[in-house]
Amino acid sequence: MNNTGEEKVLAREITVPAGDRKMWAFGALLIIFGLYYLEYRNYLQYGQISLLGTGMDTVILGLWVWKVLWKYELILYPSRLVVIGRGIGLSTHCEIDLTRAESFTDKYVKSFFRKTKIRHYLHKNSAVDPNPQRLLCFTEGKKNKLAGLIFKCSDEFLKELHKVLPGKFLQLTEGVPK
Repeated sequence: MNNTGEEKVLAREITVPAGDRKMWAFGALLIIFGLYYLEYRNYLQYGQISLLGTGMDTVILGLWVWKVLWKYELILYPSRLVVIGRGIGLSTHCEIDLTRAESFTDKYVKSFFRKTKIRHYLHKNSAVDPNPQRLLCFTEGKKNKLAGLIFKCSDEFLKELHKVLPGKFLQLTEGVPK
């Protein structure tokens, strides 16, 4: 802590969209609008609104907004990791106490972690961020249930996390952190 009583920021990172990923996201948005257009054509042809079709299109659009328009900021302190999400005029705040961290890894592999007893996952990543998905496992609640934070960060940020949590790193790929 410094003189003002604030913790020192060890690393900070904000989602940076990649150009090629933005193009893929725009293409997906065009497909979603195409689905809405098909629903509209069916309405004109048959005079009935398909609630199921329109509802599914809306769910897909909501997922697109969540994975593309939301941006995340990671702030690493000596004792906690803060993830701030911002998008469409809203903001979310997630804080992980690093004293409760069980492990973290340089790559999230769904098939590998499906076999663990992780209760639920917090998805705090953007689809347009080119960084790989990482996973931080931690305990939460009075019963110390295992949870996982899926996020995207650079190798430099991961190295700083490795300094804060030595001995809790699970290496699933080559070359990150030493």
